[in-house]
Amino acid sequence: WLTSCGDGKVLYICDERGDGPGNLAAVSVDAATGALALLNSIPADDRAGGAACCHASVTPGGAHVVASNYCAGSVVAVARRADGSLDAPSAQYVHLPPASHPVSFPGPNAARQEASHAHMAYASAGTHGTTILVPDLGCDVVWSIPYDAESAKPLGEPVATASPPELRGGGPRHLVRHPTEPLVYVGYELTSVLAAYPIDKRTGAIAGDEPLCALNVLDGDAGGFMGGSGEDADLSSVEAYQTTVRKYARLLQGSAAAATAAWHGGEHRGGVPLCSDKATSIAAVRLAPGDAPSHVVVSSRLV
Repeated sequence: WLTSCGDGKVLYICDERGDGPGNLAAVSVDAATGALALLNSIPADDRAGGAACCHASVTPGGAHVVASNYCAGSVVAVARRADGSLDAPSAQYVHLPPASHPVSFPGPNAARQEASHAHMAYASAGTHGTTILVPDLGCDVVWSIPYDAESAKPLGEPVATASPPELRGGGPRHLVRHPTEPLVYVGYELTSVLAAYPIDKRTGAIAGDEPLCALNVLDGDAGGFMGGSGEDADLSSVEAYQTTVRKYARLLQGSAAAATAAWHGGEHRGGVPLCSDKATSIAAVRLAPGDAPSHVVVSSRLV
C-alpha cells in the first residue's frame, strides 16, 4: 500500500512482510522524472514478529502518518518532518484490542478471527476534531481512535464501534467516508456485507454500533468465509443473511434522509453486479436518490 502526502512530492509506503516488523517508509518523488528516493523508514510495529503493515494515510493538516498492521494487530502514528520524512522518535504504537475493551478469541470465524487484524487506518475529520477509524477483522469491530495533532501522543484510547450483534463474524476490512454527508460505508470481508453507519459530525468518529442499513453485495444470497469453513459463524446461513439484511432494509425504506443505499428491485440483494462468477464479484451499490456521487463499488472474493 502507498499513499501521497497530497502534493505528490512524498509517498508513504507499507512494507507488508509477515516475517518481521516490516517498515513504513517515506519516499521522495522527482517531479521531472518520477524517480523515487528513500528518505527514511521506521519499524511498523514495536514488537518482534510479523507485523504485515497494510495501510497508511496522512492526517488532515499533514502533521502525522498513521498506519495499520494486520498481523501485529496495531496502529502507529508518526510525525512528518518538513521534508516529508518520518520523525522516528515521535512514533506512537497502539496495540489492539486495548485493555479497556478486551476481546475473546477466537471469534465466530475461528480460522480468521484468532487475533486482532487491523486492516486500515483512515483519518476521519469532523468539525471539532479527527478520529482514526481502524477496521479490525479479527476483533470484529471498527476502532474509533481520537486523534490530537498537537499532543506528543496523538492517538487516544480506542473505542469499539460498528459491531452490531447481527453482523458478528463479518470481519470489517475496509471503509470509506461519503464525500459530503456524515456517513461511512464499512465492508465486511468474511460475509460480503456492506453496512452504512452515521458519523459524528464533530469528531469524525462512528456514532455507535447500529448501522443505518446493511446488505449482501454478492450476486446471490450467501457470502463466503475466506480461509475458513464458517460453520460456527453467525451469518453462515442464507436465512441469517436474509433476516439481517431485511431488518436494515426497513430502516432504509423508512427515511429518505437516513437512507444510504437504494433497495435494489425491492429484494434483499442490494448489489447491482457489474461482473460476477463463482470466485469473484464486483457490485455497485446505489446511494439514496439525489445523492452525489451515485454509487459505492465493492469487490468480493469467495473461497
